[in-house]
Amino acid sequence: MKLSYSIKPVLRLDKKKIGGTCPIYFSVRVGPCTTRISSGKSVLPEDWDMKANNVKKTDKFNQALSVYLNSKTSGWEMFMLKQQSLGKPITLSIALDYLKGNAEVTLFGFWEEQLKLWEFEKKPSTRKSYKSTLSILKQFNKILNFGDLTYNCIQKFDLYLRKERNNSTNGCFVKHKCLKHIIKEAISKGFMDRSPYENFKIRSTKGTRMFLSIEEVNLLADLKIPEHETFLQKSKDIFLFSCYTGLRYSDIYNLKWGNIKSNPDRIEIEIVKTSKPLLIPLMDKAKEILSKYSKLTIKADTLKALPQLANQVVNRNLKDIMVMAGIKKSISFHCGRHSFASNLVEMDIPIVYVKDLLGHQKIEQTMIYAKSLTGNLVESIKSLNDKYNHAV
Repeated sequence: MKLSYSIKPVLRLDKKKIGGTCPIYFSVRVGPCTTRISSGKSVLPEDWDMKANNVKKTDKFNQALSVYLNSKTSGWEMFMLKQQSLGKPITLSIALDYLKGNAEVTLFGFWEEQLKLWEFEKKPSTRKSYKSTLSILKQFNKILNFGDLTYNCIQKFDLYLRKERNNSTNGCFVKHKCLKHIIKEAISKGFMDRSPYENFKIRSTKGTRMFLSIEEVNLLADLKIPEHETFLQKSKDIFLFSCYTGLRYSDIYNLKWGNIKSNPDRIEIEIVKTSKPLLIPLMDKAKEILSKYSKLTIKADTLKALPQLANQVVNRNLKDIMVMAGIKKSISFHCGRHSFASNLVEMDIPIVYVKDLLGHQKIEQTMIYAKSLTGNLVESIKSLNDKYNHAV
């Protein structure tokens, strides 16, 4: 059932001003709901036609005022009719938005408003990705609006990302993902009817999960770094700590002495990425690193336990450290977590245990580390073959 709606100018005799004029309000009704909103204009009571609900055209000023009020009411009626024809919700709030000047919502304005709404819903790093994508979109087309977001527009945006900005496939994937979600929000709030991504598929490349073997981790641990290279030493230590615990950079960066428990020795934290609790038993090598830095600070529960280095700094230092260790792999900090997981699987630790140690919510996330080696497959068939041959 469609709601009926109406608008008319009314003179507020109850709000008479010092100069004798009274303010003109718009009386707005949508269904059973009625309210009044100021027009920002006023007139003398004797110049107001109560029957016609308009200004008496006694002079040029009143004539202009009459034209303004008629234009505002007819514009409102056209706006409401358009909302109704598009199948958008008709509410008193939407009706008032037009009169407040908020009816013409632009794509960029909507995007910026959405970022404000996500202030406590999404992590700073996620909002940063959306801000970056918005900036790139403005460079692509500074007058882009909802109606321009067609399949052809998305194709051109993809070409722009690849050709003009030289973005990688994964870089393009992130930008498309942000735009696609903003479009989804716009559809849910009635600013768009359908998504151009229905026909445009965005894909990311499957990256190689680089990790260090147990032998390589030991090789790195034995590496002697000159005493004056303090940043290299700290980078090496916190990376090894990740190899021994599987913790992400964000969790190591935020690790406090209060998270270190004893009997048994363990770490208890709330994962930064998922806000889920995580318990990690501490192996001797990890305890040695903690002990090294405990001598340099007071072990107060609220103080950070490990060196505070930016992720980019550590990744830059890891390139030099790998060269010094003779390890010919392109390693980033997150590879420490991959090393932890892959080496647990290599040691035949049950995958469900690996899942819990990594803090994964689904076993599918952990199974990527459980790729069988060819040697394992051969050995498995050999074992089954032996069983058949010796069956009674």
